[in-house]
Amino acid sequence: MLHYAAEIGKVALFSIVSLVTMFATTRLGGKRQISQMSIFDYANSITVGSIAAEMATNLESWYRPFTALLVYGAAAWLVHYGACKSLRLRLIVDGRTIVLMKDGVIRKKELARAAIDLNEFLAQARVAGYHDLNTVQAAMLETNGQISFLPKSAQRPATAGDLGLAPPPASLWYDLVLDGKVMPQNLRESGRDESWLRARLHSAGIGQTGEVFYAACDAAGNFFACRGE
Repeated sequence: MLHYAAEIGKVALFSIVSLVTMFATTRLGGKRQISQMSIFDYANSITVGSIAAEMATNLESWYRPFTALLVYGAAAWLVHYGACKSLRLRLIVDGRTIVLMKDGVIRKKELARAAIDLNEFLAQARVAGYHDLNTVQAAMLETNGQISFLPKSAQRPATAGDLGLAPPPASLWYDLVLDGKVMPQNLRESGRDESWLRARLHSAGIGQTGEVFYAACDAAGNFFACRGE
């Protein structure tokens, strides 16, 4: 009984160690989501996950998968660092953007080169909001596997510049209260203080910051706050 308990304890311990190591090594590749990963990132993440699982259960030779995790993590960092410094390596790792459609003409050869059939291309266009291809000027397959669409000039949304308007500069919004807790650093960065925050909450009909679920403001003084339900 004690033997099984010891084995379970070791598995739990090495599982935690493998998770921490895997998290640290994958963070070396940045914070990109799965949809933004390159082929190298995707293959590396699958391999790292498999090695981490082996490390959690291979109690006798745990140092082997642990070493492999470190090697894969270092390799991922070197590749991403090199890609930032070298255009040639970046093209090898990420590939090139492929123009699938230009001037209203779908390029059949480029679709075949990208291993995308016409139905998939049309589906991606509809998902992006382009049901009528007459409104599309160009379409490109990006290096992360997503297709971006460029609408024709007459079809793009009108901007303030098109209308001859001069709106005030846009401003970032700062999270001031999260789950009833004031964020002091964000409050300072927004150029406000807690007295200002309390006054705005009072004007919004909220007496205490503890009653606030979320509150935010921008540099222009626009304010939003709500209670938690």
